[in-house]
Amino acid sequence: MKVIHSHDNSGNSENKQPIEMLKDGQLLFLSKNSPAGLILQKPYYAEYIGPGAAIGGMFDLQCITIHPLGQAELSVPETLDDRQDAFQRRMEDIEAMQQICEKDLPVERAVAVLEMLSQQFHKEEIQMISNDILAKLVGVLPSTMAAAWQQVSHSSQKRNSPAQSYQEEPAYASHEVAFA
Repeated sequence: MKVIHSHDNSGNSENKQPIEMLKDGQLLFLSKNSPAGLILQKPYYAEYIGPGAAIGGMFDLQCITIHPLGQAELSVPETLDDRQDAFQRRMEDIEAMQQICEKDLPVERAVAVLEMLSQQFHKEEIQMISNDILAKLVGVLPSTMAAAWQQVSHSSQKRNSPAQSYQEEPAYASHEVAFA
């Protein structure tokens, strides 16, 4: 993970790892300028954080690990508007995940979260995150997530058959998290 510009609300984020900043209650937000996301692992569940969303503060004190997707850049919200926008985006991410979690069948939830992530990131990048962590996003077993991967792979093979037109894949960058 890479730190671009190091400062925080308390003025002492020099040389801190991102996980330490979250556990200290540092409020940050994920830049909305690049296609990136974070999966935050908590003790019993995981959360997806999309571009522009708040991270840290009182929300993520119990974060265990951070799993970046794309080239994530984190910044300190400097104004009240920045904080409000970041909180609003975080609530939107929570609501989107809640809609997925309302599906009755566990495999439907697992497929839905993989399809949501696949709209923004390459399949190979998502597969770098363990089934255990992905399963915690939607409350399913890791074995259910493995079955969902098979279902998603099978349906994408049908869509990518020669009879179908070429579909451009989403762009993504390396697993870096930057702070601004």
